[in-house]
Amino acid sequence: MTTQPWLVHPNRSELGPNKPGRNGHYRPVRGEGAAALPTETCLVRITLPNSLVDVSDGDGTVTFAGSDWAFVVGAARRFVRKHIDADVLPPFGYFDAGAWWWWDGTTSTESILEGPDRIDYVQEYLQLLFRGVAMSLSETTTSS
Repeated sequence: MTTQPWLVHPNRSELGPNKPGRNGHYRPVRGEGAAALPTETCLVRITLPNSLVDVSDGDGTVTFAGSDWAFVVGAARRFVRKHIDADVLPPFGYFDAGAWWWWDGTTSTESILEGPDRIDYVQEYLQLLFRGVAMSLSETTTSS
């Protein structure tokens, strides 16, 4: 830790008129520039063991939600690495050299997350991550 004081440049903290060279004024984003958050269509709710009550929701579960299953699985894997065991399964899947590579050593030309059995694949992976716990998966479709 340094003993020197931390100085803030005057144009970042002094009150005054909004004029050129003074950047310390709050300016809200206006117009259509602010993008909306993506809709969370994929959801997993997992009942955690009592030993993890301090990182669970009030009902003893943890919920992972996102706009696609890859995001949800990635968040769940990160949770396991941080709170349960740093030595976890390989990532669910990734695309490299024109093929999809999956956690179980298989490859495919098309993503299994695009097929009709995607929830089954996600549940299989999550059951290996969170051994012996109850979980529910749901997916909602958005109509455009």
